[in-house]
Amino acid sequence: MKPKERLEVSETWLHPLPMPMPGQPVCVTENEALEQLARLGTHPQIFLWTDQERRVPKSWHFLASVRQGVPPRGIFAELEAWKSQYPKAWLAVDLRDGVVPPSVPKPLEIVLSELGRCSLVIVNESEDHPDFPRWVLP
Repeated sequence: MKPKERLEVSETWLHPLPMPMPGQPVCVTENEALEQLARLGTHPQIFLWTDQERRVPKSWHFLASVRQGVPPRGIFAELEAWKSQYPKAWLAVDLRDGVVPPSVPKPLEIVLSELGRCSLVIVNESEDHPDFPRWVLP
């Protein structure tokens, strides 16, 4: 009988995605996102879901991820209103160091998978974020 060998499993995704897909968020740095969006034939409207408007790149728009005195249900209601107001827009979620993550009543992974939109998770280093695959255009 052959002895069993331990299976080496990486905590990060082994393969990147070539494009963000509705219900499957991708992980990317801000610079990587700007470079890859510039390479696309179309230019989707992007909203950065972040804690401060000054963090938003020039060509993107702001969506508040936290507001003083607003409970998570209120922030989630704003996200739902955004969905109906901008049906083709993409959502970029700011999870960089020093940023307050979105205040929502359920886990962010579930919110993004149920969003039905292309979503980007903006991080400091895309290789170090195990929850989402990286976005790498071929």
